[in-house]
Amino acid sequence: MILCLQEDVSHEATQYLTHRFGAGRRRIARDGVCGNHAGSYFLEGKRGPACRLPQLIEKFESENPDIKIDLTFVSRKDIDKVMPPRLQGGNPPDVSMVDSSLVQLWGDVGFLADLGTDSEWYSKLNPGLRDIMTSGDEMYVLPLEVIGMGNFVNLDLLAQVGIENVPLTVEDTKAACTALAAADISPMIFSGTFPAMLWVGANGIDPNGTAPGEYGSGAVTFEGDPAFEGSLDSVRDLVDSDCFDPKLQAGLDPWSTALEEFKAGRVAMLPQGAWNIGSFSKIEGLNFAFAPMPSRFAEVGLALDLVGPGWSIPRDAKNKEAARKWVDFFARDDVISVFLAEEGAYNPFTGGTDGLPELAALYGAARDADSMILWPFSTLEFPKQLQFTWEESLTGFLLNLDAPNSKTLERWDEAVEDSL
Repeated sequence: MILCLQEDVSHEATQYLTHRFGAGRRRIARDGVCGNHAGSYFLEGKRGPACRLPQLIEKFESENPDIKIDLTFVSRKDIDKVMPPRLQGGNPPDVSMVDSSLVQLWGDVGFLADLGTDSEWYSKLNPGLRDIMTSGDEMYVLPLEVIGMGNFVNLDLLAQVGIENVPLTVEDTKAACTALAAADISPMIFSGTFPAMLWVGANGIDPNGTAPGEYGSGAVTFEGDPAFEGSLDSVRDLVDSDCFDPKLQAGLDPWSTALEEFKAGRVAMLPQGAWNIGSFSKIEGLNFAFAPMPSRFAEVGLALDLVGPGWSIPRDAKNKEAARKWVDFFARDDVISVFLAEEGAYNPFTGGTDGLPELAALYGAARDADSMILWPFSTLEFPKQLQFTWEESLTGFLLNLDAPNSKTLERWDEAVEDSL
């Protein structure tokens, strides 16, 4: 089997895979698995799922001695160039790792095989996830993970100013910022791209209000919407509470500088994804918690669940039986739990083993209280084009907070209209 993985998997994983399978090894033609790290267009720096894949490959091969796996790495930005010619030419790999946008793109034109809705694993999928990932009566993907996005909090820095509880509301966050800033402690990283997106999403998408798909379809506009008007206003409130300097933070790199600042213990709060738990946990003396995003809509905060990658079988796969064995293999709890442990992610199957440690208990509590949303960019309820507009416009918003909200929100509506 040929396993193509994104080139930006962790360094140690790449070394292991090269040692295990050899660099540039000739592909085995019998079976093929091609993958990419889904969602990398805004999760750069994320540890790739290959971190635990070698031991799962060995387990699969031992259980299926007639199937052998080879590996090929393909970056997410290149998968759109590499795969279409093979799909169109009838020579695809037997399995492809996909994200939601690829499932929609390839599934809509008939390039993916229907995995069926009558399998045991389909019935065990989280109902909300199952409903979103099912295309009509067809299922083109086995989802592998749901991973949290929330607020990393340095507990020792909070304790220095007498704060014992992690801020879960906007008001608590503002109070914490004021106390931290007064003690000359940097309260928060709020760069104009990813962290700002998480804050604005958590305070604009009311889990009991307008459904994300209503915005994404243009049925409801962002401009003039009270929820998103209030969300942008809450950013100004953070600035007024000394949480951060907007002009200094607008262009801060969320994938390098921001992470290093938190690792070094120089900042109290960082909105980011749970995939950083593993690397943060390796820093000696860094005492932190992973919490839901502070929100105007819930006292327990709001959990932002990102739908991660999954396995799909191309329509013209030459070894569908072997491919289906690989896909079904990952529906087993003893397999997928190993995959999830490295990512710090939730199991997509009801009752399955999750991969989050105790330091993420507050995030789990928000999910248990149904204070959560599936991140609409990962479910395509928000069109892909809107994501880039959010990133650019929020950077501009931070550079000019005096501009009316409509200047930002109208850009989002235009991006939605252009996608229809």
